[in-house]
Amino acid sequence: MLFTILAGAKRHRLEPWAYLRDVLLRLSAGETDLESLLPDRWAASHPEHVLQHRLDESRRKAARQKARRERRRAQARPKP
Repeated sequence: MLFTILAGAKRHRLEPWAYLRDVLLRLSAGETDLESLLPDRWAASHPEHVLQHRLDESRRKAARQKARRERRRAQARPKP
């Protein structure tokens, strides 16, 4: 279960230990609103723990991938 929590933090580009610590503390305190502990909702309420450099990396990767696809499509088009 611990690895699942950490994988969720990684997938949502969160600081894993900040997320894990907060989730475990809130669960041990008897938190009943489990939806607020989901990584995407937790990130919205704790933007200071979102790893901005990981978001930037993802955006750059997506832009490179889009450019490659466009080049391949342009090369595959029949020439008049």
